[in-house]
Amino acid sequence: MFRFHFNHLHYTGPLPASPNHTLFLVNHSAWWDPLIIFLLNKHLLKADGYGMMHEEGVKSFPIFKRIGTFSINRSNPKDVIASLNYAKDLLDNEKAVWMFPQGEERPLEIRPLGFQPGASYLIEKTKQIQVIPVSLYYTFEGTRKPNVYVKLGQNLMPSFGNEQNRRQRTKHVEKLCTDQLEELKREVIEKHQFHTLF
Repeated sequence: MFRFHFNHLHYTGPLPASPNHTLFLVNHSAWWDPLIIFLLNKHLLKADGYGMMHEEGVKSFPIFKRIGTFSINRSNPKDVIASLNYAKDLLDNEKAVWMFPQGEERPLEIRPLGFQPGASYLIEKTKQIQVIPVSLYYTFEGTRKPNVYVKLGQNLMPSFGNEQNRRQRTKHVEKLCTDQLEELKREVIEKHQFHTLF
């Protein structure tokens, strides 16, 4: 499916020593994002990974459930907490959780990214996890099919101060993820060296 719709999948950035017990935070701009994550996880990171996705998306496209996603219903506060606590349990059991902190698909160039507090909740409630930002960028480069670029970031946990409340932490995470996405865009435009996964 990937090869039919895309030209190449390129990536850059450090691979974590261990991908488990890790919260991966990913910007969300395209229907393809969960499938790109699946390919990254299966062929590059090889984590025991699970993805959090809006309930409507899981219901509309059952393929996402088959590749490890679980749902969150943002219109029901109790369901939100239940899904976040399920993600916490996965992390506590050495799994990896992939999360879209924006909570919904938004245009790639929109700023601010508009992070919801779910990631901050998991950072607050889960002990000794890694928090890795993952930036996705789609672009056409003189080819019929687009390329996908991925940037893996450093563990964000050391940057969180104990004095931050949940709202401050959400803004802090959003800024770091925005800066990394802008850096990825610049690296693509300037034709930096990337590894090619496909």
